[in-house]
Amino acid sequence: MSKGYYNKKIKGFVFDYARRAKNICYGAFRSKYSIIAVALHWTEGSKDSAQNECDFFATGVTRNAGAHIFIDKDGKTGFSIPLKRSAYSVMSRGYSSGAYDGIVDNSNSISIELCGLNDGHGNGLPMTPAQEEKLYEVLKWIKKQCPNVKHFIRHYDVKHKDCPKYYVDNKADWKQLQKYVEKVIFKA
Repeated sequence: MSKGYYNKKIKGFVFDYARRAKNICYGAFRSKYSIIAVALHWTEGSKDSAQNECDFFATGVTRNAGAHIFIDKDGKTGFSIPLKRSAYSVMSRGYSSGAYDGIVDNSNSISIELCGLNDGHGNGLPMTPAQEEKLYEVLKWIKKQCPNVKHFIRHYDVKHKDCPKYYVDNKADWKQLQKYVEKVIFKA
């Protein structure tokens, strides 16, 4: 297995930690110009960190699942799958279709997992200020790498999975976040 790297600079952005996910986490190559969306997820744990999630997907995962980037409550970032590869992330089996099903899929999206937003009872928590600030920085970097990205969606918007839970349960907060990202960051 490859070792993780701290303060890894990738195309101009310094991630706090980087470790390549196992091959079962991602699929085909794609052009950065084919990417039209960023899908937001949550890891469902209360004590998850960007580093331990990268480590898990590099060594422990046993199913076809993955994400490109992880952001934890402290604003630390983890890089797991190159943007030029499709992560197995938004096309969850066993869920009904969301509004973006048929528009966004693994081949044209980048997945970001928010870590540590479970209150310990299965309820989702909003992002911390550090997490939100880092999310904006990561999204600006993605927009520079993938100039055709225009949609900022939840996993829920492709397949009706409660992911990320807080932003599924709190639609007004989601709409405010989505509007800011699409109008300010992706239009910049």
